[in-house]
Amino acid sequence: MNWQEKLQEWQNFEDLDLDLKNELDQVTSPVDLEDRFYRYLEFGTGGMRGELGVGTNRINNYTIKRVALGLAGYIEEKGITACQRGVVISYDNRHKSREFAQWTARILASYGIKVFLSDKLRPTPELSYLVRHYHAFAGVMITASHNPKQYNGFKVYGSDGGQITLETAKRLMSILENITNEFTITAKSQSYYEENELITIFSGEVDQWYVEELKAVIQNQNLVAKEGKNLAIIYTPLHGTGKVLIKKAFSTFGFENLRIVAAQQEPDPNFSTVVSPNPEDQAAFALALEEAKENSADLLIATDPDADRLGVVVFKQNEPIYLNGNQIGVLLLDYLIQQKSTTNLGDYFLSKTIVTSDLGTKIAEKNGIQVRNTLTGFKFIGEQIELSEQKQDKKFLFGYEESFGYLISPFVRDKDAIQAATLLAEVALVCKLAGKTLLDRLDEIYQEYGYFVEDLETKSFPGKDGITEMVQLVERLRQKEISQLANASVLYKEDYELGTKKDLQTKKIIELTLPQSNVIKLILADGSWVCVRPSGTEPKFKIYYSVNAISKQSAKEKLQALKTDFHQMLTEI
Repeated sequence: MNWQEKLQEWQNFEDLDLDLKNELDQVTSPVDLEDRFYRYLEFGTGGMRGELGVGTNRINNYTIKRVALGLAGYIEEKGITACQRGVVISYDNRHKSREFAQWTARILASYGIKVFLSDKLRPTPELSYLVRHYHAFAGVMITASHNPKQYNGFKVYGSDGGQITLETAKRLMSILENITNEFTITAKSQSYYEENELITIFSGEVDQWYVEELKAVIQNQNLVAKEGKNLAIIYTPLHGTGKVLIKKAFSTFGFENLRIVAAQQEPDPNFSTVVSPNPEDQAAFALALEEAKENSADLLIATDPDADRLGVVVFKQNEPIYLNGNQIGVLLLDYLIQQKSTTNLGDYFLSKTIVTSDLGTKIAEKNGIQVRNTLTGFKFIGEQIELSEQKQDKKFLFGYEESFGYLISPFVRDKDAIQAATLLAEVALVCKLAGKTLLDRLDEIYQEYGYFVEDLETKSFPGKDGITEMVQLVERLRQKEISQLANASVLYKEDYELGTKKDLQTKKIIELTLPQSNVIKLILADGSWVCVRPSGTEPKFKIYYSVNAISKQSAKEKLQALKTDFHQMLTEI
């Protein structure tokens, strides 16, 4: 069926949701109509995410019901036990999130699958925890994480509380290919399934369960209970789901001097006070900074709408300093190592992504900790935890990625901003009691291990041929022999699509053990690197840079030289 036929199908459906019908009547551009109907929204290991609106290539009741039906079919294939173990469902503050969660619950229940449904919005990491707590077969989180207000999504979790594996995603995609009439998918009322004990609503008690587990994150509970009130913290949930758990956790552990930005504390699907509800974006901190300065705060923290990412600002002579994702991760890792110094650190492993700074690697290896690099995406870090538990070999110490995602205690199997905020507050408190700041500790780390500086760029390819142009450029980069960048020899080219690591001096090829992914990484003689990772769905790719040097200034200069040389090379190939 082509897009015109699919459009006609929607136009002819008499019971089309009224809001969607009105929206469809307003869309007149053939280009816009084609974009809305030329395909179904893609479903992958991260689930499904897209703009809200009318069409098969948008998030709406009908596309959500279609994916819910696909998930029901997958669970049915796994047998009666999988159906009885059931699915935990939660949702964030976005437009239609609650409605989508309820539809998902009803569709699953209509196939005899047990559902545990949240009574209100909750963070993504709490959903991950609850899948494990209920020993459920799967979990669903309705969220678009840190995307702008016009987005929503459907994220699927496995029985370990981690995002689904590639194998599971492929099977789900295969099932979805055979679901081509979203208008025939229906279910009885939610109350019917509740009365028949197929849908169970959970409420506030689960928050207390989560906070009890969170105690494992605090390294020195007595110190925090006694001195925590002396750390002045400003927090913004950026209109999302984080407030309830952060407030409950901080008051429980002793961080009593917590102020929540009033204008941003309540859930708001429009994210009215920010352009983008993303703690990676410095602009998102504007209101919180005003409050922090008025109240002489020691620490400013922000969580994204589903509370899986943490942003941090500290102050130097009353001026705000934004910590990047690598710096936050290194501070947490360093503190965990200090606190476990009396244990055998060789029993532990650190997991991080291949685009995350290698400063964490240097710190871990110096302390005898195994480092496990993964592809981009926290699901791969979760898989490493599960693998270790099955093998009963190394214990999980910490997992992080440069995009502001962290995990300390594996009772959750996805990035968890509540865990990260709790531990970072403890680190900041310990520093303050020693007459230092987080910046002072970061400088001490740099002095010991070298100065690491990172950057991230996005290169877009506009126009109808954008994706083709991007693919061709990446392929030329794949074929290009590069000997030098920024006055340093390029020692290795790692190509995760081919699964190879090539020594550019000896021409020897080593096989990579990570799953296949369209990523190319160039590693220089001094340990600096540049990595290109194309989007799988959009005409753009990300360029990650990481350099290190003996001083901050020389590291910055080296970064600029690397960026200049790499840009020049891209224009020449």
